[in-house]
Amino acid sequence: MGVSLTEILKVVSHSSCILHGWQGLPEHLLSDLDIVVAPEDLPKLEANLLNLPNVQLVNLLQHESTCYYFVLAFREGKQLQFLPLDAAVDYRRNGRVWFSADELLIGRRRWKEFWVASPEVEFKYLLVKKVLKGAVPEHSAERLKELVEELGERAQELAMRLLGNQAGERAIRWVRTGDWEMFRRRIPELQKTLKRQKLRQDPLNSFRFWLPEIKRIWRRWRYPTGLFIVVLGPDGAGKSTLIGHLEADLLGAFRRTARFHLMPGLFRRKDNGGPVTNPHGKPPRSFFASLFKLGYYLLDYILGYWLKVRPALVKSTLVLFDRYYDDLLVDPRRYRYGGPVWLARFVARFIPKPDLFIFLDLPAEVAHTRKPEIPLEEARKLRERYLELARSLPNARVVDASRPLGEVVAEVESIILYHMAARTEQRIREMGLVG
Repeated sequence: MGVSLTEILKVVSHSSCILHGWQGLPEHLLSDLDIVVAPEDLPKLEANLLNLPNVQLVNLLQHESTCYYFVLAFREGKQLQFLPLDAAVDYRRNGRVWFSADELLIGRRRWKEFWVASPEVEFKYLLVKKVLKGAVPEHSAERLKELVEELGERAQELAMRLLGNQAGERAIRWVRTGDWEMFRRRIPELQKTLKRQKLRQDPLNSFRFWLPEIKRIWRRWRYPTGLFIVVLGPDGAGKSTLIGHLEADLLGAFRRTARFHLMPGLFRRKDNGGPVTNPHGKPPRSFFASLFKLGYYLLDYILGYWLKVRPALVKSTLVLFDRYYDDLLVDPRRYRYGGPVWLARFVARFIPKPDLFIFLDLPAEVAHTRKPEIPLEEARKLRERYLELARSLPNARVVDASRPLGEVVAEVESIILYHMAARTEQRIREMGLVG
């Protein structure tokens, strides 16, 4: 059963206030939904998001010490949708606290079925935000001009308080006349003036910003908001195709995606070669060459994780591996490994583990048909080894890859979203934000 965007927004708006971009709701959402919530109401908001029917709260990024970026996943019909919700108990950015929740909630008003910011609050918030970001998109420029016309002389008073008399007057003139070329050209100057004015009005402001940041930065490293997924399975199971769909379909739950083949590749250039057509065509390496290869793998996986994978996860990246070290345990011939299997299994203990293993299971007859280079009997052995490995891993999920591609993609995405929703709920409770 699906859910409408209107139903979600009703719940969200009940304990908060939409700061801007609400004019097109619920039919159109121009960008992330920015809302402000009183500190004492944040647990209520999070509890409501967790309990929304037919909606999953799949991610939570704390991008400032008092700012929380929620990602909701839901289906409209058969289409998977993501709603990014930027909730804050104040507005802080660039080393300053610009507005408290009380300041942003003053004069909030009903619009349709939602609570939205007053024109004065929306104008101050939008002006400060766009100047600090250094960019004014067309829709934001249009809205700023509308607000200046609606507020009249009050807009200039507000701008002069934020930017000082001279800069505030000029900024309003550029907005009124639609001289956005000049406005954008002078943004660096406006940024300096804005920060200088805040320092004059509140000299201790920066201390209130930076002290909580230490805890937040540690929490982001300790609890990465990205997801680390490994896709395993025989040749012909559709790993690359599946990963391509995951990158496109799940991007809305993350900041970015990253794809790796087999290993992080810290010590090698990106492999631009084509697919392996005869994985068992070359003989195994010697005993000592195999030991050296294991050492190389170990170093690349450990250092590659801490230098490439972990930083990406901290930056909320969906990290997808097509094959991983564990593939060596299933099919040592493919990797020309000629050493003892027990040693390869021992090394596996030190290899960083993903959040999820997705095993694409394929009947041996189907795998042999798709990749005839692998004899049927060998395909049967490989399938059993993959299943045995999956049974030994607590975070492994086996998916029938012999079905139509759409069904496989839908099942894997459901597995991933369920995992993310459970992780997010656990983290919210660990942070003590929900009673």
